[in-house]
Amino acid sequence: MNKIVINPKKMGTFKLYCPFTNEKLDNDNNSFEIYEGAGNYIFSMCEDCLFFDAGNNSEIEKYWKNSPLEAIEKFVSNHKDENILVIEVQRADETYYFGFLNEENLQLSPEEIEKRFIKEV
Repeated sequence: MNKIVINPKKMGTFKLYCPFTNEKLDNDNNSFEIYEGAGNYIFSMCEDCLFFDAGNNSEIEKYWKNSPLEAIEKFVSNHKDENILVIEVQRADETYYFGFLNEENLQLSPEEIEKRFIKEV
């Protein structure tokens, strides 16, 4: 599984974007909860706050039992032929997971992915 971990430091107001297409995701300022995806967005989940958006993906929804990470691992293992990037964001006492399809097989560093994904306003 292609996964990076982001530990954002002090953050002001920010917006979230698909790191591959630069399309803006629908989120409130200062929130990692996605209301509507864009670009190559597949899913987002919050481990501690019970937030879940499967992006109309019923397959990953059925794997959700006790842990979002288990559901993500199962989903990604069933789609090995697709290049799925999982971004884990650890902020205070909350952990968020985001999935994006890397259709163009872009080779980006974790730092570049973070800069493309989280943009301060």
